[in-house]
Amino acid sequence: MNTPAPVGVGRLSQRAVITALLEDDFVWDAADELDELAMGDLHPGRGGRPRAYPLVCAVIWDALVSVFGSSRQVEVELGCADSGWWNLIQTAAARKRPGLQIPDLPMRRHHYQYLRNRYLTAHPEQLHALTRAFTAHAARLAVRVGLCDPGGGGSYTHPCPDRVVAGDGKVLTPRYTTHPKQRRKVSKTTGEVRYRKADPDADIHVTGGGERAFGTKYVFLTTRGDARNQRIILSVAHCPSVGGESRTALRAFDSTLPLLPGAQAAVYDGALRGTHLHHLLTHHGIIPVARVPRAVSGVPRDRHLHGATVHRDGGDQGQVEIHLREGAPHVRQLAVDGTPILHPLRRTRILRRCDRTQWRLYAEYSVPDSLGGGTVRLRLDRTAHDVATGFNREEHLRPIPPRDPDHQRLYARRNDTESGNRLLDDSMLRERAHTVGWQRQLFNLTTWAAVRNATASRQHARWAAHPPPALAV
Repeated sequence: MNTPAPVGVGRLSQRAVITALLEDDFVWDAADELDELAMGDLHPGRGGRPRAYPLVCAVIWDALVSVFGSSRQVEVELGCADSGWWNLIQTAAARKRPGLQIPDLPMRRHHYQYLRNRYLTAHPEQLHALTRAFTAHAARLAVRVGLCDPGGGGSYTHPCPDRVVAGDGKVLTPRYTTHPKQRRKVSKTTGEVRYRKADPDADIHVTGGGERAFGTKYVFLTTRGDARNQRIILSVAHCPSVGGESRTALRAFDSTLPLLPGAQAAVYDGALRGTHLHHLLTHHGIIPVARVPRAVSGVPRDRHLHGATVHRDGGDQGQVEIHLREGAPHVRQLAVDGTPILHPLRRTRILRRCDRTQWRLYAEYSVPDSLGGGTVRLRLDRTAHDVATGFNREEHLRPIPPRDPDHQRLYARRNDTESGNRLLDDSMLRERAHTVGWQRQLFNLTTWAAVRNATASRQHARWAAHPPPALAV
């Protein structure tokens, strides 16, 4: 006889996923903001009949595309009287927005396309309102499930993985494989000119591994904990140009980090260089964790810093020469034959100081006993002298370098974003975008992320109420 599984075990059914989406506040709050923008576009002297369906129906429809696989299937499911999906939406609307009228007749695909093209993706203000509402709601949801909690564990010296915001770029494969600059095709036999379908915003991007990928690039910011189903997508942003991932990532961090005062570290790959790390350090006072790019020849980056004062017990002081290798400080000494000998320093504490405009960060390091012991304090962000001499301090001196014991523990959060990319590919037919054009794709990616967040919140609540059984040993 089969024993029924506990309540908290297993994935959610389609009905549970859609119920979680409708119970979540995002679709309703975002539709309210978009409705205000739509009302502002109305002109007293312009005619036309009112909309048959409110904007929230289009937001829900777009989210259901990632559940059912295509917009055509959403129309079939909502139009089927036996499915009960439209009644479920009406019931949720009556509970969430009592004054909102949802027609009894299910919405058709042409209704959805009109609302999407006219009121949701036609102007940058509409997409900005949508993504702003999503990020604000995702930040609240993250704290609710125990992530980036100001009262959580860890410190800026040793950040807690639960208080880390990780980011990564994703090249979304377009529906059509033709490059927009190669649409024109001439028949060799008849000379007939034909124009093939293409995504106008698709281009060739170079990934972190040096591979070329064709599509439209987006940046995702996520945070997650060690518990199951504890990943929250915080932000989705579009890269408007090839090679602009780092600028887009900074804009995403700027809109997300102020909403998460409990965040201690920001993790990204090698796309963030010294100038970007300087922005995170000074504007947000947060610890950036990123890979240190190697020189063109493949050897580790190597740079002499300056002399530093060593403070020892009893008030004694000394001088050492600081050398930077792979983002970590070392004490440099010269052997008898002139060969440099590098002694690594152990990080003991990171200090933050805030003035009226920005943060200043310092790190204290322990000098090896073989060199007399003591403590050295180094500035982590660039100084006025660095600016005058053109020295990119953040590029060569990292708060948590790759060889630091905390680096692998924190950088693993960035690797987890690849799992989210896999879920995104699985939600699309043949792993290709549902729509054409970055505006519609951004709208679709935002609603997909809302479905993932609502599902994660529902599953996390189930696992918290009914912990899974211990594995057999």
